[in-house]
Amino acid sequence: MLDAVRYEFVRLRSLRSTWVLFGTGPVIQFLFAFIWATHHDLPVQTRFDNAFLGLFLVLALLPAMAVGVAAFGHEYRYRTIVTTTLTLRTPARILGAKAITIALFGAVSGAALVAVTLLAEAVGGEPFTDGAAIGQAFAGAVVFAVLSSLLGLGVAAVSRNATVALVAMIGFPTIIETLLALAKVDASLIPFASAARLITTGHWTSPLALLVLAAVFLAASWLTLRRRDA
Repeated sequence: MLDAVRYEFVRLRSLRSTWVLFGTGPVIQFLFAFIWATHHDLPVQTRFDNAFLGLFLVLALLPAMAVGVAAFGHEYRYRTIVTTTLTLRTPARILGAKAITIALFGAVSGAALVAVTLLAEAVGGEPFTDGAAIGQAFAGAVVFAVLSSLLGLGVAAVSRNATVALVAMIGFPTIIETLLALAKVDASLIPFASAARLITTGHWTSPLALLVLAAVFLAASWLTLRRRDA
């Protein structure tokens, strides 16, 4: 499996789009956090927490999700899935290597969002120094980014179409979840919105809906690979 992970890591690192997307998310988050940092009428804790609320957080994480989508989407678009299958041989190794690599990328991306938020607070207002809240934000952002990226990976593997998968990853947290909220569906059952609350609240049950959704699509991915590509 280590060789499979190394193979996937080299493939991901060699794509220019990976680095572009990696840099885009923190830029979006910094701009949004900076807007809140300039609201000097609010307590610094409130400004920090507000930087992780709403659709802007989803937009900041979208590049990381796009990398997850591209991990399979590019394979099918450019027909390199044949080479990957011949190299890694089994669906379990293919999916496992991609999942581990994307999870690591998501973790770094999530941590970067918190880091640039702290930078924005220092530049636009006053530094935020609450160690416990910062630690919770790092943990929550990493979990949220990892699960979101893995969900993107799973959706792309099942759909075998990067465009369809990316549209789904944009449309679900923005449109579908908004409709679910308006319909007064239990907040804990709305995957992205619920998981995002882990960043500021410390409720570790918050990401359960997103975890289940990601697990379902990854399981479906394994079945899809086993049927179509093994």
